Amino acid sequence: MINKLANIVVVGQGAMGLLWYHHLSQASSKPNTKIKPETNLIVSPMTNVRLLTSDQVLLSNDELTSASYQFTPYQQRLSQRYALHYCQANDIEAADVILLCLKAYQISAAIKKSLTKLSAKTIIVLAHNGMGTFEDIVPLLSSKQMILALLTTHGCLRSGPLAITHTGSGQSDIGLLSAGGVGSQQAQQSTRELAKQLTMQLAQKLDLALPTVTFHRDILKKQWLKLAINCVINPITALNNIDNGVVNSEQFTEKIHALLAEITQISKAQGIDLVLEDLKTVVSSVAKATEKNCSSMRCDVLAGKPTEIDYINGYIHRLGQKYGIATPENTQMWQQVLTLSAKG
Repeated sequence: MINKLANIVVVGQGAMGLLWYHHLSQASSKPNTKIKPETNLIVSPMTNVRLLTSDQVLLSNDELTSASYQFTPYQQRLSQRYALHYCQANDIEAADVILLCLKAYQISAAIKKSLTKLSAKTIIVLAHNGMGTFEDIVPLLSSKQMILALLTTHGCLRSGPLAITHTGSGQSDIGLLSAGGVGSQQAQQSTRELAKQLTMQLAQKLDLALPTVTFHRDILKKQWLKLAINCVINPITALNNIDNGVVNSEQFTEKIHALLAEITQISKAQGIDLVLEDLKTVVSSVAKATEKNCSSMRCDVLAGKPTEIDYINGYIHRLGQKYGIATPENTQMWQQVLTLSAKG
């Protein structure tokens, strides 16, 4: 392949952004990693992975060049500080891959503000909860832009600015949302085939950094499955201020059934075949597997931050309006979380 996918920019200084930045930068720098004896700082001078954050414009040149972050590996107590390589304007222009590890509501703004010099050849990877950002960003990008979706079940906790702990080992799925095909039918077919090969190549690269990463031909169904899980666990835990495992309590059984019944109807209107009983089983399994976890939406509410509810239950509400399908349960969840966030 001509495209080596060597230059990667990770956007976002949150838990997932730093998790991917850490593993990608460490994988790309081996065996060039060194330790500065005077600071015990791990430095990877040859890395071609960069981190783009929203607050780096406030940093001085000295702060930009001497920055570091703290990382605690999964099931370990000992943390280590690593040198941090911030992204500059020329890094964006040269990027082969832009990995957007942001909240769903931040995606469009990041593209408008920070990624204005993006090449049409750069691969955009969306890594967030919920759905609806794809439709938001297509008008902002080149018609030739490849857009991928990356879903992950890894757990990661941000304990402070530029400090994270890998709290749960998981897996990731990646697939193509848009191949950026233009021109004749034959040209579009050729573009799609190349895009598929590049996506598989990127999946392998990500898998080497933070396994396990699997390429999917039908990433949309995977997105819908994760959306269904998020439509249940996130709002119920946020509204009731409970850990994930409590969602399996009998008091929520009817609510879960009603939410998922609406989602299966909407998914079928979108050409995605989800089965209600299968969804209920998956939601229960995820709640049990993460029973002690605080959902991302609950964490946002407790921290007084905006939530991704517009791209979760709100997305179901908007599709219901589009197709003339009533979604009273999802609409109520959407409105209640919005109200809760406003109070915070």
